[in-house]
Amino acid sequence: MRMFHFFLFSSFFIATGLAKVHGPICQWYQSPTDSMAIHWIDENAEKIDDKYLLSYSEAGNKTWNNAEISFRNFGNTKSKVFSVDLKNLKANTRYAFTISSKEKNLGKWFFKTAPMKIENEITFVTGGDMFHTRELLDPMNLRAGTESPLFALLGGDLAYANGVDSKKWYDWVDSWSQLAKTPEGLMVPMVVVIGNHEVRGAAYKPNNAPPRSEAPYFYSLFFGLDEGSKYAIDFSDYMTIVALDSGHTDNVSNQTQWLEKTLADRKAYPFKFVCYHRPAWGTGVKEDAVEIQKFWSPIFEKHGVDAAFENDHHVYKRTYPLVAGKRDDNKGVVYIGDGSWGVRTRNIAADWREKRPFLAYAEANNHLIKVKLRKADLVLEGIKADGVIFDSFTKKIPSHSEE
Repeated sequence: MRMFHFFLFSSFFIATGLAKVHGPICQWYQSPTDSMAIHWIDENAEKIDDKYLLSYSEAGNKTWNNAEISFRNFGNTKSKVFSVDLKNLKANTRYAFTISSKEKNLGKWFFKTAPMKIENEITFVTGGDMFHTRELLDPMNLRAGTESPLFALLGGDLAYANGVDSKKWYDWVDSWSQLAKTPEGLMVPMVVVIGNHEVRGAAYKPNNAPPRSEAPYFYSLFFGLDEGSKYAIDFSDYMTIVALDSGHTDNVSNQTQWLEKTLADRKAYPFKFVCYHRPAWGTGVKEDAVEIQKFWSPIFEKHGVDAAFENDHHVYKRTYPLVAGKRDDNKGVVYIGDGSWGVRTRNIAADWREKRPFLAYAEANNHLIKVKLRKADLVLEGIKADGVIFDSFTKKIPSHSEE
């Protein structure tokens, strides 16, 4: 039924002559309990004045509000990104919005803000390295929506455009907009992290990173990146996610002081996660990011990070809880991921258990990771496009009184 709606929606765009409009997509970069950023791209935005109207309302409410729309160039193209930055929304509330132009109504969509606290369970999905082909990307985006997550944490190499291919971004936006919807019809907001394939030359230079101008599409599409690609997003007082740049437009060591302060300021949060692209502790298909091991891992350990979401290597892995690269089930950080959302996978050596004793599990497959937050525990699940759970890990979370 959902695929039927997808094709119907696509046909609507073609029939109305709006095939050059891509999106919308929803993004969180600040206060998910009371805000939502919405973006769409128009390839034919020659006349800007009063081109679009976005109206929004609490779902079921007859009172609609018009949002202020901003626009900017999309990278080095003539296309324009149109955005609204909705604020002062109600927590844990379903909203509807419509986008229209003078010529046509583009459609109606729904999203939901984050709750102020965990009642029973909150889930999100995460992964990276998303787009070699639509045949690989689309089933995983559909799976992401089917899992009914609160949001998706996307760990870089989103469109695989290498800073030059705008058409790859158009396809990536279209796939997410059309397929990443929950069974309840909600759009899945994204929290984004930069990877090497956002940058010209697919740069991974942890000690000599290129400037942000080398990633023109990534920085022009999303909000919240005015001071670079590192930022923290806080979900009320129960979870924080820290996004980092693993050497693509910022040096790894340059972020260390900021990372230390950011996590220290969030000591009281029961759930703490970090996400970046290049793995510190991988499967051996590519070299480990030793700079991250040196500069960031000790900070993760010091401040009780629950999991570090890594990407880039096109396989799946989960480490044991680690301190200084050694298993420590009490104080260790779990490194999980390795980026194989919608890309061709790499081969893992058969002797990975002997060569990489810090690994608890490794497999070459396409996957996303589902994260379940409960009051007493954290569950991490590796899930394939068909919904099969192939790996699972549970961590008990002490209450504040036990810490």
